[in-house]
Amino acid sequence: MISKDARSILEYFKALLNDLRVSVIPPQNISNDDSFLEIDQTIKTIRNSATALGNGNLSEDINGRGYVLGSLKNLQASLRNLTWITKTIASGDFSQRVHFLGDFSEAFNSMTEKLESSIHELEEARSHFEMVFQTIPDATVITKVADGTLIAYNRAFMEATKFTDADLTVGSFNIRDLYIDESQRETFIKTLEANGFVENLEICFYGKNNERHIGLVSSKRIIIDGAPHVLSVIRDITQLKAIEAKLQQSEERHRLLADNAADVIWTMDLTGRFTYISPSVEKLRGYTVEEVMAQSQEEVLCPGSLVQMHEGLARAINSVQNGLPFQVYRGELEQPCKDGTTVWTEATVSGIYSEDGRFVGMLGVTRDISERKLMEEEIRRLSITDKLTQSFNRLKLDETLEHHNKWAQNGSAPFAIIILDIDHFKLVNDTYGHQVGDRVLIELVGLLNETVRHGDVVGRWGGEEFLIILPDTSLMDAARLAERLRQAVANHSFATAGAVTISLGVSAYKNDTAPESIVSRADRALYLAKEKGRNRVEVC
Repeated sequence: MISKDARSILEYFKALLNDLRVSVIPPQNISNDDSFLEIDQTIKTIRNSATALGNGNLSEDINGRGYVLGSLKNLQASLRNLTWITKTIASGDFSQRVHFLGDFSEAFNSMTEKLESSIHELEEARSHFEMVFQTIPDATVITKVADGTLIAYNRAFMEATKFTDADLTVGSFNIRDLYIDESQRETFIKTLEANGFVENLEICFYGKNNERHIGLVSSKRIIIDGAPHVLSVIRDITQLKAIEAKLQQSEERHRLLADNAADVIWTMDLTGRFTYISPSVEKLRGYTVEEVMAQSQEEVLCPGSLVQMHEGLARAINSVQNGLPFQVYRGELEQPCKDGTTVWTEATVSGIYSEDGRFVGMLGVTRDISERKLMEEEIRRLSITDKLTQSFNRLKLDETLEHHNKWAQNGSAPFAIIILDIDHFKLVNDTYGHQVGDRVLIELVGLLNETVRHGDVVGRWGGEEFLIILPDTSLMDAARLAERLRQAVANHSFATAGAVTISLGVSAYKNDTAPESIVSRADRALYLAKEKGRNRVEVC
């Protein structure tokens, strides 16, 4: 039987431990006992310290002796260290790692590595955009819609206008100052506000030394930081317009210019019949002028481009019959060559008018853009490719997931995904170095591509994680493929690193409203595979 004094002591400590809001008074008969006061102070210190830590206060001064207070001090020191490491990561330093919080350390370090990888991928995507922007062959600018302030420009714009970087100070240079006729600016803005874009609008503008230029402007309204901006591509047609004027003044001068031009210059009537072709067509397509003059429309253009020609002729006929201005056409066309190959060209077509304003035909300039198409294809490939492994990158994977999820929502073929992770990859890097680790990632992608089916999409999800998108695949079929992948990797001897294993998580489309859901299930399955010992497949 507990004595009355012992019970009052127990009740006091029970109240002291259970409720911070209750103010309790120690029993009078032992309130001056040294041992009691020491225990009383220790419990109060534990209670106050735990409250401070729970509220995120790491400045509490924890005094006292004993295992519990020592543990609280260690926890406080660890949390202070974690706060400092988090601040260094926020400032962009990803070199710090946590090794003092048990299982939390691995999760925190993994999160840090993925954040660092994501930032690197964003920087790479930004550099790809800058490369594409700067290699656009025509003058390209980004300006504010409201006042015309210049935000960005490419090298082609500087070459066309002769302005320098010092002249084009971003944020203070105004594109409106280049307009020769302010009414053209008003027409441009009205068209942009009505349609959201402007296509092949002819505008006269000044260069640096007041040289007059004529440009075909195609623009699109975009939003940057919540404010409307406009992206404009300007094709300088000053020389083409000069040629038009000379053609109208003298057919003989036209022949002289056209016959010696590197581009193919031609004229055509509204029936689609050539009335003139410059000799440079033979260098472009292999056919002589006489052979091209005798060709039908089907022989001049490949099927996909022939549609554009028919549409362009229909617009031209409508404009001429209704007394409307000729709509300048600019587009990319594929043309057959005599040797059986094809060549990509860029054609600009405008109307030819007599001095009395009568329409007399169409003038076209065709330019070989084969090298540009190859460059554009290479830029596109770089923008969706992981630099190390040459598999698809995160941006391409996100785009493909979104595409398949929409297809599945519309009742088309369902799909499944596999997320895999190299087991103990940090140990490979620590043991053999990052170069060997990189080689393991490259070899792994080779194994994955050899094992998956044609049409499956393999890409680097981040770090040592890879994602495989499986079109028209059930959950069970995806699980079987995942097992074949696991075995292929387990049976392979990697250069220097030797044996390496992977863990895989599998999930399939299940009426998901967004691709994040299917990815989340695969992530959970991957986590379960690692919890169960790694080198295994788990299905969600």
